[in-house]
Amino acid sequence: MERTEATSDDEQMAMGLEMMKGSETEIYFTKGKYLTSMNMMGGMIKMNNLVDTEAEKMDMTFDAMGNKMWIDTNLADARKNKQKDMSDYKVTYDKSQTKEILGYKAYRATITVPEQPDMKVIGWVTPEIKTDANIIQGMEDLKLEGFPLEFSIVNPQMRLTFMATDIKDEVDMGVFTLKTDGYKKMTMEEFTKQMGGMGGMM
Repeated sequence: MERTEATSDDEQMAMGLEMMKGSETEIYFTKGKYLTSMNMMGGMIKMNNLVDTEAEKMDMTFDAMGNKMWIDTNLADARKNKQKDMSDYKVTYDKSQTKEILGYKAYRATITVPEQPDMKVIGWVTPEIKTDANIIQGMEDLKLEGFPLEFSIVNPQMRLTFMATDIKDEVDMGVFTLKTDGYKKMTMEEFTKQMGGMGGMM
């Protein structure tokens, strides 16, 4: 998936967002495992998030311009550190609105958040791709009817759009072994503190 749009009416914010255009996210998944791999700001920030749902385990590597961190944790601790309750998030589907994306038929989904009434996520999901991976940042624990092939985060200040650009049916199983050489191992709590609260957002 690629970040295809990052716009704002605020000139200063628009300049910052422009740097984020072209950021790529790759999602690999097989039974019981999925890996989300992000490449942001022209490779200055790289992040891998490997989840093993059967072992209830999560490994994350984060490389910000050579500052390398590795978080080895279980899913319960990872969720605890996010401190975000999604029980009141509302997802509505409109199956009369459809579009075809890379050969898959997708229908419209809208996510609203009570605590942020002027923000919404408008997505196009397909039930044809089955995985536990949810790539909407900050909403990873939200269960959707299908996999989002395109979604836009919209609020009065900005609009960010992410779109699937390529889908392959096969995966090299080697991707599910993270390379952690040269990374400093830490807990999710330590990472969150080091990132000044950004860890939960990531």
